[in-house]
Amino acid sequence: MLLLLAACSGSTETPAVMPTPLSATAPATAQDRDGVVATWKGGSLTYGEVQSEIEGDLVALEIEYLQNRYQLEAQAVSEQATMKVLEMEAASRSLSLEELLKVEVEDKVAPPTEAEVKEFYPVLRRQLGGADYESARPQVEMALVQRRQGERMGVYLEEIEAKYQLTTQLPYPDMPRLDVSVDDDPMRGNAEATVTIVEFADYNCGYCRKIYPVLVELIEEDYKGKVNLVYRDYPLSGGARGLEPTIAANCAAEQGKYWEMHHELMIGSNYSEAALLAYARAAGVEEEAFAACIANPEAAIPEILNDFEAGRAAGVSGTPAFFINGIPLSGAVPKDQFVTIIERELEKG
Repeated sequence: MLLLLAACSGSTETPAVMPTPLSATAPATAQDRDGVVATWKGGSLTYGEVQSEIEGDLVALEIEYLQNRYQLEAQAVSEQATMKVLEMEAASRSLSLEELLKVEVEDKVAPPTEAEVKEFYPVLRRQLGGADYESARPQVEMALVQRRQGERMGVYLEEIEAKYQLTTQLPYPDMPRLDVSVDDDPMRGNAEATVTIVEFADYNCGYCRKIYPVLVELIEEDYKGKVNLVYRDYPLSGGARGLEPTIAANCAAEQGKYWEMHHELMIGSNYSEAALLAYARAAGVEEEAFAACIANPEAAIPEILNDFEAGRAAGVSGTPAFFINGIPLSGAVPKDQFVTIIERELEKG
């Protein structure tokens, strides 16, 4: 299955679909890096030269394949193990599996009341083609029952897994990683932390702002002292207007207020001159020096371009893009994807 990842690409904010994962049976190429893959009159191209240009993309494809495979295997392990304990429970009570689920799920779900059916009817009315209440009532009742049975099934599976002390131990795969420099960019958290997350992001990217609270939780709460974050600029919006919040953050950094300004920029979305000054005040930045800095941004531009080129070299094509100890992770992905990689890195020390 494909991972649908939310990311900003170019100047738009649309969900990006990752490339199709490598086939599980596709053999790795046997091509020698020094082998010639193209020739022309007066020149040639080696396989190693090609790989150097697309190294980031190749690593991303390999990681996606490994993550998809792990998720599929983990789901299969969970489902099959749960089925085994359900069968054991059914046998211990001299019931078939179907009889067990009827007793523990179906029979424990009360039929909906008239008031509940009426309350739920508007939710399904459009799906039922606008049918009147009396015509739609049987289908509404069935939908309510099925919803409650699903909820009860979830509770019962937790009960049965606890009773049989069911655990799973599927090892998380070793992931390929890229050598991504932290440069001299702002770092949040413990500089000696075991895990470093390098983020390439754009203040104008809605998905970057969306993932910001998750990163704060990881660095300041869940893994305080164990994980740090390095922020690198990857402005995709283009033009002077697109660079203004990035320049503002760098100007605040000159006063030692980078992360305070970063916070204001991430929770806001208006980057007009007046808004930037308001953010600066909220961040505790001295206004006169800040205004002078953003009026003359030439000093900040080389640093921003350096970050951008480093991101391109690592295969970044959209934001946000993360490298967790060099392991790529793209888009505003669920928090558990960060946790899975972080936990593995902490285990390895």
